[in-house]
Amino acid sequence: MKVVVVDKNYGSVNAEKLERLKEDYAKAGIACSLEDFATEDEIIAGCAGVQAILGTGNPAITRKVMQALPELKMVQRFGIGVNSVDLEAASQLGVVVMNMPNFCVEELATHAASLILALIRNTAYYDRHIRKGMWPKAQYFEPRNLSGLTLGLFGFGGSARPLYRIFHEGFGTKVLAYDPYATEEIKAQYDACFVDFQKLLSQSDIISIHAPLTSETQGIFNRDAFRKMKDDAMIINISRGGLINEPDLIEALRQGDIRFAGLDVFDKEPLPEDSPLKKMDNVLLTCHSAFYGDTAQATQLSLAYSLVTNALLKRELNTRYIANKSVISTLQGYQIKE
Repeated sequence: MKVVVVDKNYGSVNAEKLERLKEDYAKAGIACSLEDFATEDEIIAGCAGVQAILGTGNPAITRKVMQALPELKMVQRFGIGVNSVDLEAASQLGVVVMNMPNFCVEELATHAASLILALIRNTAYYDRHIRKGMWPKAQYFEPRNLSGLTLGLFGFGGSARPLYRIFHEGFGTKVLAYDPYATEEIKAQYDACFVDFQKLLSQSDIISIHAPLTSETQGIFNRDAFRKMKDDAMIINISRGGLINEPDLIEALRQGDIRFAGLDVFDKEPLPEDSPLKKMDNVLLTCHSAFYGDTAQATQLSLAYSLVTNALLKRELNTRYIANKSVISTLQGYQIKE
């Protein structure tokens, strides 16, 4: 059996840990190659004859790629998002796409909370200016008490729920949520008010994004959305950069349509050197690292090993980790577990 990590230098898993994973695969009888392919053609050329492609980031696993690799059985993402994988094509071609839902939900929620608190309390602003030799004591935007604010959650999945607990149970913050896929059973478990998207925009003081990037959510936070938000509102994104129309966000911040932005993800990563976001005091930037943490990393590597070895060597699949569930009915010779 042969597998390839196609983006070893993406940065979400360091070289030492990937080498250790490679050694673990070898002990199980799987040959693993650690590569750094940037294009579809490079992936095709470098993955001939492999049974599994592993992506630490968002490699382009398109219909073209999968059709050119007839021995490919599975694609394994080291994270939650699968927006760079053509799920429909994978199902049609009998390729199982697996991800790691909820492996870092506590880390994501904590990171979102850190962005919110740093912006509310002017922490980043003070730090930047003190380092420049200034002492802006009790200056900049007057901080507001969290107990009097409303947190709006765009999406109410794995990472939104611990953020709900941090703010609602910890600070007494009112919580709104927009999630058309949340079941009534889930809604009944939380003291949150589920609203439509327009009310989320108009009534929230803070909006935190916790949804995947899909055709429905692409650019949903655009000029119209920002104009419907409060002019002293904040937006937080620890999901995918594509949910926010970045030029529209920059314009909204400049025009005062909203006050703050805390961003961990962007349309282009790394963030371009000339991005206006880098010069804005009311913006807090981190480098797609909200998932990062000791527990999350251990879980990530453990799953990368067990999911691949179970699928290739034992012919076992767990539906919890299958991103393209429509493929299940087409599979033969696998033991499917829930």
